[in-house]
Amino acid sequence: MDVVAVDDDRTGVELLRMVLEADGHTVRTAGTAAAALELLLAAAPSVLITDLMMGADRQGGYRLIDQVRRRPQLDGLPVVALTGVTSAQDLARARAAGADRCLAKPIDVAEFLRVLREVTTPAPASGAGR
Repeated sequence: MDVVAVDDDRTGVELLRMVLEADGHTVRTAGTAAAALELLLAAAPSVLITDLMMGADRQGGYRLIDQVRRRPQLDGLPVVALTGVTSAQDLARARAAGADRCLAKPIDVAEFLRVLREVTTPAPASGAGR
């Protein structure tokens, strides 16, 4: 799977890269929402993984998800949001912005990889098997 991972914490994004590459994925990383959007538009990946609290105002991940959802060429791109702040309000805001799933940091690697497979597996067509 081709993954774009974005986090303004260099250590965090490198850890994501290591986990994903160890699981056999191709990973492109970015340190800002703007750089991530450039990667996404250059070649649509299978999934976007983004930290929510990026940038000076700590809103970069939310804005990135919103920008992705507004671009027709990225229609249907699964988005997994990661956050160290897991209040009900933050999680609801991530879902409202368009995140398919939101996971708490530090990530549980097994759960993280399971969620990636879930969000990137197409739903069965209705009437399949009839």
